[in-house]
This record gives sequence, structure tokens and C-alpha cells, in this order.
Amino acid sequence: MDKKKSQHYNFCYDVMPSLFHSQTDDFMKYIDRDGLKFLEFWWNHVGQQLPFEQLVPFSNARYEIVEYQPKSRIIFITLPPPKNEGEMFFLALIRNPEKRFAWVRLPSTRIIGLVKRSKDLFKSGTELGDLTPRAIFVKIGEGPVATLAEFKERVFEMIKPRTTG
Repeated sequence: MDKKKSQHYNFCYDVMPSLFHSQTDDFMKYIDRDGLKFLEFWWNHVGQQLPFEQLVPFSNARYEIVEYQPKSRIIFITLPPPKNEGEMFFLALIRNPEKRFAWVRLPSTRIIGLVKRSKDLFKSGTELGDLTPRAIFVKIGEGPVATLAEFKERVFEMIKPRTTG
């Protein structure tokens, strides 16, 4: 956790990848059972470890669960409006059924985030990227305008199965 960064930043870049990628079954159980209270618990947990000036209210946060294929779900999280560059507008936590190749478990989770960026860098003022299990932000490119509808549309485009032919 970076005590020089905001509660918002630490929640997105530190807590969410750790919880979702490494404890996916528990995460899904708690989000189904407790919903926004579960997310707010972790938001507050992050805040307890930061100085007062880095705290951010959990206002306007919400989530939505979308079933998009058999046994595949996406949790769209709308975060409090970002104040600083690098903070997220939205997260898409994607859970696919577990697959194995021999004794190796293949990755079945993905987190896509929409980050606030300078309009000097990106005309839309946003950037899309993946958050890896090690909490590394892997840049994908310019993001859509920062609305949930635009973000969802882009996420669905990115994860849609590719057909050959």
C-alpha cells in the first residue's frame, strides 16, 4: 500500500487485484451476499491505513453483476469520481469458469479498469488497462468517454469470443 496515494488509488490498484484474482470464490460469495457493503468494508479498511489527507468518501459507488456466458460473470464497479490522474472511474471484474490443462490451472479472472488521464495524453481523458494478479496496470490504450454505458460496451467488445473464417 502506498501511503502517498489516495484511498481510491490503493483500493483499485492494491486491494481489488489481490482479493479478486487470488480469492475469487470467496470474493464472488461475499459480493453476492453483501454487495456494496462488502466493497465499502474494503474501502474503509484501506482508509484505516492511510493519513487523513488521502481519504476519499465512498459516495456514488455502486456495482452491477452481469451474466454474459454460461458460468461467466462480470462485476461492473462504479467508483467515486476520481480526483487525481491515475485513479479509476470503473472496474470490470471478469470471472470465467475454471479451466485446466493437465495439472495446470489456467487463468480464469481478469480486471479491466478505466483510468483518469490528462486530456493532453488522451482526447477522451481516459485510458483502459488490465490489472494483473500482481497489481500491475498493463496499458491497453485510450479509453472511451467516462460513462458506464461506454465502458461496458468497450469491455464487451474486448472479451467477445473471436471467430475465425
